[in-house]
Amino acid sequence: MSYQFYKIIHVVSIVLFFALYMSASVKDSKKIKKEVIFSGVALILILVSGFGLIARLGMAHGAEWPMWIKLKVAIWTTIGIVGHTVLKRYAAHRLKFFWIGFVLLICASYLANYKIG
Repeated sequence: MSYQFYKIIHVVSIVLFFALYMSASVKDSKKIKKEVIFSGVALILILVSGFGLIARLGMAHGAEWPMWIKLKVAIWTTIGIVGHTVLKRYAAHRLKFFWIGFVLLICASYLANYKIG
């Protein structure tokens, strides 16, 4: 598959994840099951398409990752794990973490576009 295909899947999955996360952030705790499930699926698509993009950049299997990739993986792991934990257990902080996640998204986008490190 081409670089452009992986990029489209990656960006659409990110938009889908944040739309579902925002929807779950403003709903009642008992009505967010579908959003949580589908945002998890979006996170998997983000991961798979991200690794497809890494492969299309020509990085050899098993080669050392540049710092920007390490930081992006750390950011998305944080968004995924903490985000779903907040949705499930800390209802009062959902909207706050949505905006924290949004700032982390901006940081991840910056790292990807300028390939810092």
